[in-house]
Amino acid sequence: MVTHPIVGTWKLESFMELDIERSATSYPMGRKAKATVIYTASGHVATIFAADSRNAAKATPATDAEAAHLFRTMVAFAGRYETNGEELIYYPDITWNEAWTGTRQVRHFEIVGDSLRIRSIPAKSALSEAMTSMAMTWKRVA
Repeated sequence: MVTHPIVGTWKLESFMELDIERSATSYPMGRKAKATVIYTASGHVATIFAADSRNAAKATPATDAEAAHLFRTMVAFAGRYETNGEELIYYPDITWNEAWTGTRQVRHFEIVGDSLRIRSIPAKSALSEAMTSMAMTWKRVA
């Protein structure tokens, strides 16, 4: 069995969002967002993103305002994935935002050397609520 080249661990290099209606590019998680995504040969995926503005709570438990800030400065999900040509399709079964749980998320991808480029199809952003397309570049780390 041949392992698909997407299998492995990838570190985020860039993440931007294009507002389709305004033709404006933004960095909703900041220009230095951090993220890791892991794709397994068995078709499982897990990822977590953290905004560059993410700060620790001052104490445990976090205040309501701190908890809201922490929620709004992350994205995380795990589940299954499949590839079909240039399509990368996610089937999240656990997410930071239950609106994504049980959905089908379609992306377009290409792998060039140790770089993985992913672009979403136009959809309502979970971060800004505008119609957007996200673009991410990842670097293979394992």
